[in-house]
Amino acid sequence: IVETTLKTDERVIARVTDGIYRQPASALRELISNAYDADATRVVIKTDAPRFERISVEDNGLGMTPQALAHMLLHIGGSAKRQEIGQELGITDEDNPMESPSGRKLIGKIGIGIFSVAQLTHTFQIITKTKGDGYRTIATVALKQYSDEGIKGVKEVYESGKVNIWREKAKDVEAQGTTIILTHIRPQAKETLRSKEMWSIIDHNEKSRSTEE
Repeated sequence: IVETTLKTDERVIARVTDGIYRQPASALRELISNAYDADATRVVIKTDAPRFERISVEDNGLGMTPQALAHMLLHIGGSAKRQEIGQELGITDEDNPMESPSGRKLIGKIGIGIFSVAQLTHTFQIITKTKGDGYRTIATVALKQYSDEGIKGVKEVYESGKVNIWREKAKDVEAQGTTIILTHIRPQAKETLRSKEMWSIIDHNEKSRSTEE
């Protein structure tokens, strides 16, 4: 087990707290975008509705090596995508760092997508595995709680949480993908997810959508 401290800069904290991830859907969209950039063809989101105490986002993408996962968690705000380091970590195409390994145009740019879950919860787990690896890599993350007012006085580098990373033997060596499990969902997020008004609007839009759309 590797235990370390998550650090980021005030620019990243400001981006997260300025409202871009205030809605649960915005945070989930970022996780889906990450799956797309990992060449996933399927993403499944599961909840324990109507409680919404737990949310899991599972994809069948390429997964991350231990090195790629560690780089992502220890360089929040410094995405490996669109850079040479992304090619070294197997995150991007070998010849073009602007594309995924399969040639998709990358969505992610600045490397704070995973941090978007701070608006949903302060504790989450990442389980990831690459094809051919006999082990899966697991990380548990506990984000430090902060207020919007509290970040004004922070220094350039901010301690944003704690992370543990370890490896466990996998039964299916050929399996690949990443699962992110969010627990202890924040009250405000649960209230939004439980909104009858929101779900009725979604249901209405689904029923009224044209067949050509």
